[in-house]
Amino acid sequence: MEATDRLLPLLEMSFQAEQMKMSKITQRINLLNETLREIDRPIRSEPLSAATRAGMDLRWDAWVQDRKKVINQEMALAMRDREQARGNMIAALSKLEAAKKMQASAASQARQVAARRASW
Repeated sequence: MEATDRLLPLLEMSFQAEQMKMSKITQRINLLNETLREIDRPIRSEPLSAATRAGMDLRWDAWVQDRKKVINQEMALAMRDREQARGNMIAALSKLEAAKKMQASAASQARQVAARRASW
């Protein structure tokens, strides 16, 4: 029982560390989504503006497409990282819950032994 008492704080810290990793990855995904929304917002320009006549719209569209491609690649990597972090977080939680169950079982057995000894 003493070993599980020492183990529980370590497992709790491990689980919290995995939660922090997941939180950072989720924030990164949210930031990338916001960046995509910002890029997709239309720029207000007059239909026959000087920028349109100079071909700036075409250059802007090309830049937007290139930037979206890079952001989507980053998003794919972040989602991959999120799945890995989810697996690690589930494993850490499972270990923590198993240790808590072992500790509760050991405490229950100790109470039963103490109760039997007290009835002698």
